[in-house]
Amino acid sequence: MGVRNHSSQPDGKLPQADQPTAFTQVAPFYDALMAGVPYDYWADYIEQLFARHGIEPDTILDIGCGTGALTIELAERGFRCVGVDLSESMLECARANCSRKALAIEYSRQDAAEFSLPGRRFDAATSLFDSLNNLITPERLTMAFKRVAHHLSVPGIFIFDMNTEYAFTSGMFNQRSTPADGPLQYLWRAHYDRDERICRIDMSFRYEPDGQAPREFHETHVQRAYDSAEIEQWLLASGFDYVWRYDAYTLKSPKRRSDRVFFVASRSLTARPPYVNKVLPVRRRG
Repeated sequence: MGVRNHSSQPDGKLPQADQPTAFTQVAPFYDALMAGVPYDYWADYIEQLFARHGIEPDTILDIGCGTGALTIELAERGFRCVGVDLSESMLECARANCSRKALAIEYSRQDAAEFSLPGRRFDAATSLFDSLNNLITPERLTMAFKRVAHHLSVPGIFIFDMNTEYAFTSGMFNQRSTPADGPLQYLWRAHYDRDERICRIDMSFRYEPDGQAPREFHETHVQRAYDSAEIEQWLLASGFDYVWRYDAYTLKSPKRRSDRVFFVASRSLTARPPYVNKVLPVRRRG
């Protein structure tokens, strides 16, 4: 699901949005949890959006890169990638995954709302798997948009996805592991506050390695639902000049029941295509 962990406070209140995340216990299991995610398909879709918006990037900055699955997929297609994430435990996994593939990808421990790579500019930026929903105040989300705009070349493109309020109200984050006898078991229970637009997901994990004592741990993940019109307004105020919204994995405009929306934010892109009802073929590099 791509969320980042927020440690709960002793008084039960939500943590401050700028509190360092502690996504450490689940990091070694994250790739197993995401094993069903078709990263190649996500990369196909990103390349499709590049082509549709008339840009051929060479360098890509991935914000909230996690264990590096997407940066590795993109690097294998010939892009030069840099990944940033707040969790050092996740980045340790990313570096190990990268080393196994013999790829040269730079990973840096950075906060999405405050990251700084002095003197660096990128042709494109991405932030996928609803990473930006984890910035739970409008101020922090806007800060992230400004940091991305600052690090983009002109022309440049920023592609990211976010869970919608429908995703939180429809119970999508009430999940349990299958099969029931696998080595890693989990049970997730989500609680959505419509007034605060905050979704709190309590996650319980049980790991039973062969020949070892079972290990149990718990994490609480917190996300915020944002209105698409608000997101567009904040992007335009942060240095972008045009914004498109796509129903996930299509070239159509979002629907009322879209659970995930992709945003494409422009920095001086010349191609401004309309929404269409067909999927364009992916142009693969090299």
